[in-house]
Order: sequence, then C-alpha cells, then structure tokens
Amino acid sequence: MPNATNPKAEIASVEIPVADLRRAVDWYARHLGFAEEWSDEHHALLGVGDGPKALLVAAAPGDRLGFECPATGLRHAVVDFRTDDLDALHARLTGAGVDADPLERPANDWAPRGFGFSDSEGNRLAAFSYAPARSG
Repeated sequence: MPNATNPKAEIASVEIPVADLRRAVDWYARHLGFAEEWSDEHHALLGVGDGPKALLVAAAPGDRLGFECPATGLRHAVVDFRTDDLDALHARLTGAGVDADPLERPANDWAPRGFGFSDSEGNRLAAFSYAPARSG
C-alpha cells in the first residue's frame, strides 16, 4: 500500500531505441495503431488511448531491446502488447512482411497465447491475449 515512505509508481512510458526515428514512428503507427503525440529530432512520444506511452529514442547502432533466457533458449521481448484479437494482429503483421514467430498454443496452461516479432529497428516485441483462439 503506498504511503509517504513507499510512494506508488506506475509505468508511464517505455523507452525504445531506434536507428531511424521517422521510419520507426511510421512503423508503430502503421502496424500497431500508435499516434505521435510530440517529437523532436531525437525523440518521439507515441500513444494509444490512456495506456503507457512509447518513447522512441534515436540510439547508437546495436542498442536494441530483447534478451535470451539461457534455461529455455527463447528470445524474449521487453515490451509486450495485449490485444483482444491476437489472430488478426498476427495476420496483419505477417501479411505486411513483419518478422514474426508462428502463433502457437502456449507451452503452459497458465500462459496466454502469444508470439514474438521485431519492429522496423530490430527491437524484440511480443503480443499476447488471454482470449480463446478462434475456431475453424
């Protein structure tokens, strides 16, 4: 419970390193529906609704998000997007040529369905849904 010595903190934005700021702004708008709220020559703040924002930051080559779990060998994202229509998002991304993993059943009963993908800058992202898969 927050108090004077333990203040509440919420995620307001996630900073994402990019090589080409304008290309990345366009990619996030086109593929994930983000709107540019403001920008300068090195930053662009993007948002969708009232949720946390994405702050795209011009970064050095090779500075990208993502990591590998040594126990599983899986490449993980730092940013996960929740959607109510995972099948449609996957189809939209793969149809546009985005590098995305196959959409499969989760490995564990408690886990949501999801898939990993890369943005225009090589950052590892993921999408998930607790909604059931479409039948047929």
